[in-house]
Amino acid sequence: MQITSLGASGGLESQQGTSAFHLPPHTLIDAGTGAQKLSMEELTPLHSVLLTHAHLDHISSLPLLIDMQFEALAEQQRSLSVYALPEVLETLKQHIFNEHIWPDFTRLPSAEAPVLRFSPITLWKSFTLPGEANIALQVTPFPLSHGVPTCGYCISDGTLKIAICGDTGLSETTIASLNRLGPLNRLVIECAFSNQLDALAKIGNHLTPQRLAALLDALDTLPEELWITHLKPNHRERIAVELCQQLPSHLNWTLPS
Repeated sequence: MQITSLGASGGLESQQGTSAFHLPPHTLIDAGTGAQKLSMEELTPLHSVLLTHAHLDHISSLPLLIDMQFEALAEQQRSLSVYALPEVLETLKQHIFNEHIWPDFTRLPSAEAPVLRFSPITLWKSFTLPGEANIALQVTPFPLSHGVPTCGYCISDGTLKIAICGDTGLSETTIASLNRLGPLNRLVIECAFSNQLDALAKIGNHLTPQRLAALLDALDTLPEELWITHLKPNHRERIAVELCQQLPSHLNWTLPS
């Protein structure tokens, strides 16, 4: 199972985009500005977008992505399915695809054959999506704490098991979810702020290096590999230094671009 980081930034910067991860050939997890790296060849087979929550840095490319694919999807009479918690889908309906901010593509070119379909998910209820070479991917949404309806996704192809978190703070909910998932080959999780902004991280339900270290210490099993995302650009260098100081020395971790 291959996964590519298209964007893992916590803000606006030229180096990389915001949250978007590609599971080729068919699936995108979050649709932040990083999704704009997808080529036309990569966009063509895309049929599923899994959203962790409705914050702008995780959905900003979705309206334009639908617009770019409209003709091909309409001609082939197929839809792009957006999977998310019911509350997230309702937010998209009310505030994005509402004919004021963006056309309602769930009714275009017709209500009977739209190019966009909303697929509500249920926490801990697994579903299956096709992966590379038609290998089935089992997708399990799990709860996180971010002040708004938020989930992560655990994806397994029967050999590898990867958990991709949306934004999250240090909470019993997040710790319990990750422990329930069991051993992971890879955990993708945020670290938005440096330790000096710990109070802000607590209010915003984000992580700092010291909060991430505490979360990892509470896990029954550490992941084999850790991808740390969502660093705020103005604090990237400080966060990286603090991560080196506070994460276990034996932990295999990286900052994906």
